Amino acid sequence: MLGGLVILYLARIQQGLVTFETFSLIPVIVGCVLIAAGWPALRVLAFPIGFLIFAVPMPDWLIDAATVPLKVFISNVVTNVLYATGFPVAQNGVMIMIGTYQLLVKDACSGMNSIFALSAIGVFYAYAFRWQQKIRSLLLLAAIIPITIIANFFRVFALVMIAYYLGPDMLDGILHDLTGIGLFVIAVILLFLFDAFLGLCYALARRFRNRTALAKPA
Repeated sequence: MLGGLVILYLARIQQGLVTFETFSLIPVIVGCVLIAAGWPALRVLAFPIGFLIFAVPMPDWLIDAATVPLKVFISNVVTNVLYATGFPVAQNGVMIMIGTYQLLVKDACSGMNSIFALSAIGVFYAYAFRWQQKIRSLLLLAAIIPITIIANFFRVFALVMIAYYLGPDMLDGILHDLTGIGLFVIAVILLFLFDAFLGLCYALARRFRNRTALAKPA
C-alpha cells in the first residue's frame, strides 16, 4: 500500500503522469485487502483487482508507437486489395488516393481503441467461461489483435468505398460513427466464432482420442 502511495505522490507532483497516477490505485487496493483480510481474500479478489489494469490509460508514446505501424499496415492491405480488384487507387504512407479523392487514415482507424476494448472483453470471457481450459483461453486471447486488425480492414475498406461512390462528404457524419460501431461488433462476433471453432476442434480431438483408446487391444 505504501508503495502505491509513493507512486501516486510522485506522479501527482510531476503532473501529466496520468498512467502512473491511475496505476498506483492497484497496489493501494492490494495493500488494503492484505491488511484487512490477508492472502486468502487477495487470492479470491485477484482477478477483479487485476482487471483494473484495463482502466489505466496507456502512455502516449506507447499508443503512438503502435498506432503508426497499424495505420500503415491497414493502408497497405486496403490499397493492395482495391488495386487487385481494378479500382484506380494509389497510396502514400497513410494517404489513400482513389479516383479524384484523397483519404487520410487517421489514428481512430488504426484499431487501437478496439484492441484495448476487445482485450478487456476477451480476458473477462476467458476467465468467466474458459478458465478450466488454459490452452483454449490463451489461443483466444492471442487471436484478439489479429481479429481486430481484420475487422478494422473491413471498416477502412468500407469507408474508402463510401468515399469513392458517394463522395468524401459522407464520411463526416453519422455514417463514420456507424462504421466504428460496426467494426467493434464484427470484432466481437469474430472472437466468439473463433471460440466456437476452438470448441469444435476440442470436441473432435476428444472424439479421436476416445476412438483410439477403444481401438487399442485390451
